[in-house]
Amino acid sequence: MDLCGRTDLRPLADLALTVIRTDPKPPVGRPGAACLFEMRSSAGHEANLRVEASTPATVAEARLLYRGTQQATGMTPVGAVAEVGEEAEAFTKRSEPGFKYAEYLVHARTGNLVVKVWLAVGGESYAPTSTLAEKSLTILKATQAAVPTA
Repeated sequence: MDLCGRTDLRPLADLALTVIRTDPKPPVGRPGAACLFEMRSSAGHEANLRVEASTPATVAEARLLYRGTQQATGMTPVGAVAEVGEEAEAFTKRSEPGFKYAEYLVHARTGNLVVKVWLAVGGESYAPTSTLAEKSLTILKATQAAVPTA
């Protein structure tokens, strides 16, 4: 599945981001598809969107993958996210690599499908977590709907 081509970026329109490069490298060590969109804001600040859809062979493997994200993010847990899967949660992080950089990660598991969306936007001030959450969830739901099921 071509997530670079299938991911609708219209939910990000009001952030005024321009895609400068895409990288379709799939998730490491597991079946699935992914796309990293490297972007710039109108003020020239870095922004990124990574969308992943992984389909391990079994539900048990998908649960392990889902739980592994919890342990490896290095981000602050926001909590469970309702109505986007059997398991779903979000994380956030703020840093200052020469500008204000706000990150939001949401991932969800339904059966053996694990979808992850990471959105990070730089600027003179931090992008509101609620804005990043809304946009990330919209993309996550669209990705879940686009992945073919057996």
